[in-house]
Amino acid sequence: MLASILIAAVGAALVSAHTVLTYPGWRGDNLITNDTFPYGMQWMYPCGGMNTTTNRTYWPVSGGAIAFQPGWFQGHATAQIFINLGFGTDGPNGGPPNMSNPMIPQFGITGPSKNPYSGTICLPQVPLPVNASVKAGDNATIQVVELAVHGAALYSVSD
Repeated sequence: MLASILIAAVGAALVSAHTVLTYPGWRGDNLITNDTFPYGMQWMYPCGGMNTTTNRTYWPVSGGAIAFQPGWFQGHATAQIFINLGFGTDGPNGGPPNMSNPMIPQFGITGPSKNPYSGTICLPQVPLPVNASVKAGDNATIQVVELAVHGAALYSVSD
């Protein structure tokens, strides 16, 4: 019986705390749970289980705003946030080959409780990665990663 309770508690932690990228617009709703994704799609590297979209968002080549809602569901009072950029369309699912270009240093967030966060984090001017060379019309993907307190990562992206 104790094992059943422990498994239920771990399962409840896994389905909580998801991130919604609100600006620029995200690829799509990857908060879906079903038989294929019983804990949701956001756990899947590099883009939360979403294929590249053809509806790309214009974003300034000099950097711009990024906004997201961390902890969409109940689960974690603290998390680490990473914001990365990937270039091109030669990688998995038509996206970048990697997302290893940090745009800003990682930072931590602390909420008032394990309940869902009540607001949005907005970073008004996020620069391009150091030494990035881009021009208007280049394809890129912004990746927001929320590293939860138990070590699992959640991925949300915008093309």
